[in-house]
Amino acid sequence: MDKNFALIFFTLFWVVFAIIGSCIGGLFRERAVIRCCVIMTAICCWLVWIVTFLMQMNPLQGPRADQKIIFGMMCYWKNSYIDDSVL
Repeated sequence: MDKNFALIFFTLFWVVFAIIGSCIGGLFRERAVIRCCVIMTAICCWLVWIVTFLMQMNPLQGPRADQKIIFGMMCYWKNSYIDDSVL
C-alpha cells in the first residue's frame, strides 16, 4: 500500500467515523455529550494511528561504528559477549 494512499484512506476513515457518529449521536437525548465523545474518540484514534505511521516511515537509527571499534568494545568491556580472558 502506498504511503500517501494509506494516509488519505485512514484520515478519511476517521473523518467519516466522526461525521456518522455525530449524526447518530443527534438521535439521543444527551446529544451534546455523545457527539463530543464520538468526535474526541475519532481524533484520539487518528492521532495514535498517525504517530505510529510516521514513526515507522522514518525510524530512529542508532550510531554507526566500524567493525574494528565494535570488536574493540567487545574485547575490553568486562560484561560484553567476548571477554579478553577467552582470547
